[in-house]
Amino acid sequence: MKIGYLITYLSIGGAQGNCLYLAKEMAKKHDVTIFTSYLDKVDFDKIVVCKPLFKWKYYFVFNPSVFKILKYKLDVLHVHSFGFFFNDLLVLWLKLFTKTKVVNTPHGPFMALSRYNIFEKIAKRLFESFEYFVNKCYDAVIQVNPSQWKWMVKKGVSKNKIRYVPNGISENFLREIDFRTFIKKHNLKGKFIISYLGRIQKYKGIEQVIQVLSDLLKIKKNIMFLIAGKDAGDKQRLIKLVKKLKLENNVKFLDVNDKEKEQLYSATEMFILPSEWEAFGVVLIEAMAKKCAVISTKTEGGEFLVNKDYLFEYGNLKELEKCFIRLFDNKLREKIKKDNFKKAGQFTWEKIGKELEEIYNSLNSCK
Repeated sequence: MKIGYLITYLSIGGAQGNCLYLAKEMAKKHDVTIFTSYLDKVDFDKIVVCKPLFKWKYYFVFNPSVFKILKYKLDVLHVHSFGFFFNDLLVLWLKLFTKTKVVNTPHGPFMALSRYNIFEKIAKRLFESFEYFVNKCYDAVIQVNPSQWKWMVKKGVSKNKIRYVPNGISENFLREIDFRTFIKKHNLKGKFIISYLGRIQKYKGIEQVIQVLSDLLKIKKNIMFLIAGKDAGDKQRLIKLVKKLKLENNVKFLDVNDKEKEQLYSATEMFILPSEWEAFGVVLIEAMAKKCAVISTKTEGGEFLVNKDYLFEYGNLKELEKCFIRLFDNKLREKIKKDNFKKAGQFTWEKIGKELEEIYNSLNSCK
């Protein structure tokens, strides 16, 4: 098959990582090209950049160049995300004038957060009205957790076209690694490590952990909270909060590469993803694969992947503190680590790629 993947932002993490790693799995047997507008350093042979004329914020990307995809005469185009206008126009064209099968993994709804100003709310309402009809055109829509169909049908997706294909990790991620160099490099010997890995962005909710840290230190004095990831606009605010609460000796901000990322997880006792919203949260599976206990907010992804006793409502610091305190129990924490490692083994790209290939084959058999 000739398969194309269309994603506006391509990198190695989150939804972008889902696109990249599935493309790699499909490329083992098929002719695969990734089409993107914005590109980080990634390892893939066939990438076509659809250069935009301009963009405003996250969604409004003015890129009519996505129509260059038409010349590739694809059997399947797999789009990632709802909410990009020119992607939607391309989908309509493909469905009206070609035999290309079109699949979408939206990961989450258009403008998924809860707080927007009045102009953003109006724009959201207008665009969702247009997109409702586009969403009926897809041959299949992928939910990355089993509960997403509930909002998908409200956005116009036909229920009988929804398929379940989760995010995942490489089988190699399940292996044990030596993390002593990481401990030495960051002076972490004897520390009880709690970690977060991801974009440093306000909706990720990192400040919640910083806010409860002083009380946790009264129970366990050797806690070190590691915040690792790229700054997406919130790092300086968090640094000021750490200084205000006099927690400089218990919080570190780190930049980590892929190798160090694995070492970070392996050195971690408790990993936390305190986001306002997550469709899945690949970092949760990554942390589980390295035998971490995990805590998450009650997001779609958190409720799907994490034991309910270690979930908390976004903004509820008392619930968050209770989750931490429960997992200070060594015996309980070790049990959770083993359970998490077993669960992570269910979510490998090698298994997931086969499930997706079956969907593509079934669509093409209907041509």
